[in-house]
Amino acid sequence: MEYETKLNAILEQNAKTRVNGNVTSERTRTAAKEALRAAFKVLWLQLGYKIQDPANLEERHIKALCVEWHRTKKAPKTIQGYLSQLRIFSRWIGKPGLVKNIYYYLPNVPRDELRVNAVARKSKSWAEIGIDVAEKVELAMQFDQRFGLMILAQVAFGLRRMEVLQMQPWKFDKGNRFGVYKTKGGRPRDVDIDTDVQRAVLDLIKSKLGKTEHLGWKHRPNGAAATLEYCKGHYNYFMKKLGITKALAEVTGHGLRAQFAENAALLRQLIPPTLGGTGGQMEREDLDLSREQVSEQLGHSRKSVTNAYYGSFGQETELDLPDRAKHAIEAGFATIPADRLRAIPQERLVDCTHLLAELMAIGVYDDPRKVLILWNKHSSRHAVEWLAPAAGSNLASLEAAALSFTRSADGSSPAAQV
Repeated sequence: MEYETKLNAILEQNAKTRVNGNVTSERTRTAAKEALRAAFKVLWLQLGYKIQDPANLEERHIKALCVEWHRTKKAPKTIQGYLSQLRIFSRWIGKPGLVKNIYYYLPNVPRDELRVNAVARKSKSWAEIGIDVAEKVELAMQFDQRFGLMILAQVAFGLRRMEVLQMQPWKFDKGNRFGVYKTKGGRPRDVDIDTDVQRAVLDLIKSKLGKTEHLGWKHRPNGAAATLEYCKGHYNYFMKKLGITKALAEVTGHGLRAQFAENAALLRQLIPPTLGGTGGQMEREDLDLSREQVSEQLGHSRKSVTNAYYGSFGQETELDLPDRAKHAIEAGFATIPADRLRAIPQERLVDCTHLLAELMAIGVYDDPRKVLILWNKHSSRHAVEWLAPAAGSNLASLEAAALSFTRSADGSSPAAQV
């Protein structure tokens, strides 16, 4: 189509430079191209606007797009993203001010429906909606070994799609930390290696790749070199084949990053709101410090960013009652039926004894076999059958697992299925 040639020419000329004159990242250029091509495709094929020259874009076209996006139930955040790209595009074609805000184009839609809320209301993690991550990893390995390793890396280190594709495990291994580069916004970060599982995942990936290799695919099926754009599409293809799409599973590959954020919080004795945690579980100063630490692990500098991954703690100032954890864990234990209890394997006895001692210290006395089930639930969040308990406290993880069982029992969550 003629418009595609002209659109590509405009993109080629302008997409590499920001408004301030700086060079844009490859991710930014890709996002702009995808959004604009998608918008013009909707105009042409679905709405019947045969615009021969993209520079002839008018306000009526923008309005028609917004109406169509809303009709097809695009999320407000998605629509806002499209409008942002079109706003930049309008400057490229000499029409600054052409693109208004979403409320202007959809005046009859209640504003609350169009407002973008960045705070997570429910968990976006695979584990919390009942997906067995370890099982998905095994299936992914059958599809493609590199893809299976990518899922493991995302669970272990909270990597975005583009980060995992460009990951160089040998180069980025810093002993007790894992370096992440080629990041969104270009801000590198170090992720602490807090667990034996993280170290095992990194060593496994290193054992499969050469010392200068990226984890992304090297070649296409026809033998040609695989570009980053190809790798991104191949990753999406396998995720869909795995059954992981918003439509099919209510989560995406990015949900593994949310799962990492929840796990990172639990390792710092903080139960995220998406897992039932409250703002009164510790002193506000300590809570904010833990949030900042998790934010840094994710590559952000503001603690408020964690709201998008695992919810907001609100403005609570009063501390929870001292026996909160005790009651929460006892309630979780009460939902475990006797026919699910199994003998504790010999190799788990020491760990279970350690965990049981922590529970007894807060006044929880119950069948030790229930501790095994609770910790199996928590371990599954790390895509393994058993995660070695931390040398310090594990109460936050135990309480979060217990809360998950309680939610499952009352029908508000499927996550306690193990």
